[in-house]
Amino acid sequence: MSGVSVPTPNVRPRRGARIVDATLRPSAENVAAFWTKVVKSPTCWYWVGAISAPDGYGRFNYQRANRQRTVLAHRFSVELVHGVLEDGIVCEHKCNEPLCVRVGHEHLVQSTYSENVRYAIALGRLSGHTLLDGQGRSRYERSIAVRASLKDGYDEAALLRAKTDPGDAQATLF
Repeated sequence: MSGVSVPTPNVRPRRGARIVDATLRPSAENVAAFWTKVVKSPTCWYWVGAISAPDGYGRFNYQRANRQRTVLAHRFSVELVHGVLEDGIVCEHKCNEPLCVRVGHEHLVQSTYSENVRYAIALGRLSGHTLLDGQGRSRYERSIAVRASLKDGYDEAALLRAKTDPGDAQATLF
C-alpha cells in the first residue's frame, strides 16, 4: 500500500487532561506547596521533593485550571525573587549544591549556559558529559542520598555522611 495515505484521526486531549503550559504563573498555594519541600540548613536550603535523573536537580510541578508546569526547583526559587527569567538565562549554583534553592550571591545566581559550564569545569563538577560529586557517584545518586538524609528535617551529621560517603557507588563486582 505504498503511496496510500491513511487519514489520521483528529486527536484531542482527553476530557480533563492537563495541558503543559510553560507560562503558567504560580498561585500563592503553589508557592506554599513549594516551601513545604525545602529544608533549611545554616547554609543551603535543600529541595527534598522530586529529583530527576540523571542530572540530580530538584523538580517542582504545579497545576491550576487544567494547566500544569514542571520546572527545576532552583529555577522556580530564582523566579520567585526575580520574576520569569529571559531565554538563555540559567541559574548557577555558586554553593556547588544541586539541591540548593537559596537565592543569593553565595548560592543561586542568574548566569548563562557557557558561564555555568566554565564554572562547573573549574570546580571539577563536570568531566566530559558526566556530572560527578567527587566521591565516585553521579550527581543523581548524591542528590538522592542528600534528600534521604533530610527526610526528618535538618541533621548536620546525616547530611555530612550523605555528601561524603559514596556508599555502594564504589562497590565492585568481585
